[in-house]
Amino acid sequence: MMVRAVDRSIAIMEALKEDVQGLSELSRTINLSKATLLRILNTLIVHEYVIYNKETHKYDLGIKLLKMGMAVSERLDIKHVASPYLTHIWNISEETVYLNIRNGDERLCIDCLNGKKGVRVVAYAGHSSPLHVAASGKAILAFLDQHEIEDYLKRVRLDKVAPGTITGIDALRDNLAKTVEQGYATSFEERMPDAKGASGPIRDITGQIMASISITAPNSRTDEEFALYIRLVTKAAREISKKLGSSRQ
Repeated sequence: MMVRAVDRSIAIMEALKEDVQGLSELSRTINLSKATLLRILNTLIVHEYVIYNKETHKYDLGIKLLKMGMAVSERLDIKHVASPYLTHIWNISEETVYLNIRNGDERLCIDCLNGKKGVRVVAYAGHSSPLHVAASGKAILAFLDQHEIEDYLKRVRLDKVAPGTITGIDALRDNLAKTVEQGYATSFEERMPDAKGASGPIRDITGQIMASISITAPNSRTDEEFALYIRLVTKAAREISKKLGSSRQ
């Protein structure tokens, strides 16, 4: 069932996509009364989806839509760029590897390859978890600006979801600081029992953290194997970042 106000808002933006328009013209284009149209336009202006030019008295699409379009473009680009690196790590390790992006206060898996071994950790695209839970999220959270990290800590509850989940703010701060120092994140049973993970941060062209590439394996894997997994994800993260235009490592 469609929501009328949302449907009308979309119609307005679709019309403005074709050309800038005044109130009367836009009213005719989408067959909506000026009074109703003006109420919706004012709301869209407040949220920066539409702008109003006081000199020409015309409406146009706002900067918020450009930002959203750029975000979608980045997400599509990173999946394309990271795909061969995921496959490379997967072939060498035979473990579960996946690509994550930040989605608000969560990390969202957008691509994954499940391990080839009989005993493995299973993941899937579309799965999400809080940024502070496990290596895949901490590799993003740790490299944000400090004020963003502190704002996150104020907003989010550090609930226990697995035996190793970090539930203390001071312990989490220490863990994030260690992650920055070593350049990658690790986790041990933080998101699920009997699993450990390693993750490298991926930067965009501005040098900002936008994603992470991760590997997760059962706890039974040896220290030597896990050290290899760390090297694989950190190297892949650096190379993907470089491909995306980042000069910062």
